[in-house]
Amino acid sequence: RSACAFVSYCGPFNAEFRRLLFKEYSYSDCLSRSIPISEKLELTKFLVDGGTIGEWNLQGLPTDDLSIQNGIMVTRSSRFPLLIDPQGQAFNWIKRREEEAMAGCPQCLTNLTNPRFKDFLEFCLTEGRPLLIDGVENEVDTMLDPVLEKQIITKGKNRYVKVADQMMDYNLDFRMYMTSRLANPHFSPELSAKTTIIDFTVTQSGLEQQLLGRVLSKEQRSL
Repeated sequence: RSACAFVSYCGPFNAEFRRLLFKEYSYSDCLSRSIPISEKLELTKFLVDGGTIGEWNLQGLPTDDLSIQNGIMVTRSSRFPLLIDPQGQAFNWIKRREEEAMAGCPQCLTNLTNPRFKDFLEFCLTEGRPLLIDGVENEVDTMLDPVLEKQIITKGKNRYVKVADQMMDYNLDFRMYMTSRLANPHFSPELSAKTTIIDFTVTQSGLEQQLLGRVLSKEQRSL
């Protein structure tokens, strides 16, 4: 229960508030309702194994706790992620994580102001490629609503989604990531309901953990 609530609702909050929500509010609420819960539950270890975390780190995801939590939400959420990413760490991680699938396909990387955005979207939907949209501000184009809401139409063995009055093939391997460079965006409630908002903003404690991780990785190589 706590793990599901964490993945579903804690993404927009910073590390301090996530800790408060989980350690105090959620834990005490479970106790008050006589719901069994481990006293020292560590969410990251419960939701993902060490090998996967190591793979994420090799792909460029920072080693601090907040980034690992964010990685879990990006990969486990059923909705497409919208990442608050003023330092560009999430953007770089997604690019390296999807590097093989994006190889040779410039259509996989775009922004909402691109005049060929619809063509790029159709290509990725049809081919089952990842689509990384950078530079999102407070709103996204309403053209994306059927995709965000996964309004998939099934006819026989084929799947389609209607985008701007055009039926496009929908490949189940399709995935979409959106990143915003705004430090404090004001997303509408409607957009928040359609996406999984995840805050990748680096805090001082997170930066300390990242620097410590880099030092340890260099020291371990020299041993």
